[in-house]
Amino acid sequence: MKKLLIGILLLMLIVSCADKPETVVSKFIDNVKEKKIEKAFKDYVVNKDAEGSMHLEYNNKIQQLLFERLFENLEYKILETKKEDANTSVVTVEIKNIDVKKVFEKMFEKVVQDTFSKGNSDNVSFEDEFKSVIESKNVPKSTYTTDFVVVKTENGNKIEITPENMDILLGKLTTTLKNLGNLDDSNVEQQTGVAENGPNAGDTQKPNEPKIETGK
Repeated sequence: MKKLLIGILLLMLIVSCADKPETVVSKFIDNVKEKKIEKAFKDYVVNKDAEGSMHLEYNNKIQQLLFERLFENLEYKILETKKEDANTSVVTVEIKNIDVKKVFEKMFEKVVQDTFSKGNSDNVSFEDEFKSVIESKNVPKSTYTTDFVVVKTENGNKIEITPENMDILLGKLTTTLKNLGNLDDSNVEQQTGVAENGPNAGDTQKPNEPKIETGK
């Protein structure tokens, strides 16, 4: 009888820990990083219609390479969990990933340089140029914070995913694509995140600036 009670208590403890808001968010991001998008939304998201924003159908090799590198470089850290009410919690997460805007800026610079360089007869393809930038050890990265709203449902805690959550997870890809005509405008990025450049940008460099939170 005593062993049975201990077993029940342990089971309740495991279930309780597995359903914590921060655990749900962590498992969601882990699945996204592993490209298990369908599972991530099915198991941990309440508004599953948002999955379309991460649907993995590649139209070309450049698109495939970009997404693969974004998933591979995705890093995160749970900062805090705040209980808003009996059914709602807000989990603040620090996200670090490739800075898509800066990658596109580097590509633009390389294309212009190659176009106007004298004696350039290598005829390097755009795909090869993009690959050299996105796979570089020094690929630029940025760190942002975003809030994941977690609500209680009849099936346990689930995330109410937002466009901002997904945009930041993928290095602000959506924002960059919507503002391709303003790639040289650096003011927006300076206000919303901490950019990392230099020889250690893709490795262990830590931003020295204070975290700048967005979407609050």
